[in-house]
Amino acid sequence: MKLSALCFAVMFMLAVGSSFAQYEDLVSPPDAPTRLAEQESVICTLEGVQILKKETGDGNKDVNVVFLLTQKPSSYFNYYDPQKKAVVFDFYDTRIGESIIDSVREPPITTSKVESFKIDLNKEVEGLKPDIRDVVRVSLYTPFDFGYDIQEDEGVITMSFKWSGRTETKLKRQKSAFYWQFPLVLAVAGGAAFAAYELWLKKEPASADPLPCCPDHPIDP
Repeated sequence: MKLSALCFAVMFMLAVGSSFAQYEDLVSPPDAPTRLAEQESVICTLEGVQILKKETGDGNKDVNVVFLLTQKPSSYFNYYDPQKKAVVFDFYDTRIGESIIDSVREPPITTSKVESFKIDLNKEVEGLKPDIRDVVRVSLYTPFDFGYDIQEDEGVITMSFKWSGRTETKLKRQKSAFYWQFPLVLAVAGGAAFAAYELWLKKEPASADPLPCCPDHPIDP
């Protein structure tokens, strides 16, 4: 009985640990490579973000989110942030153009935001010269972590994906199935806690040893 409970507890810890590791990987933005000396004066400008779409029949459409740049950024990253519920593009050594429009709406993208900030990549490393970067972040808000492709061309970076009502329904079902896993995880956690209690914390009740028998003594008259 104790061996089965131990196996159950170990399997639970491995499963939960894997899921949390996967989640942490999704929300950890990557590090930018160190900028070369000849790149220090190179600044790219994001001039605009456009939506191009084409209906392909049966409710399907091809969607392109086009980032218009004066040149290729020194580096850029794209990832889905489940806390913000947005597909995020970070363009390094980039500034925002004067005529950019801060609005992208095309299902499954509900809205968008363009912002700029500066970061020091060497901030946490004592003794290194500051490496200050201009970063432009474009957040495309959507409740779905959907698949897409990236293409690069001269001054253009394009995010391409296919979308339909069937795709949206499928992703909604996946989200619903994920939320249903929480009660199951709690139940399994309770079982694992009980197994741990049974194995390591529960003490054996003290055995009630019978009192030693007193030797027979003759009763004095």
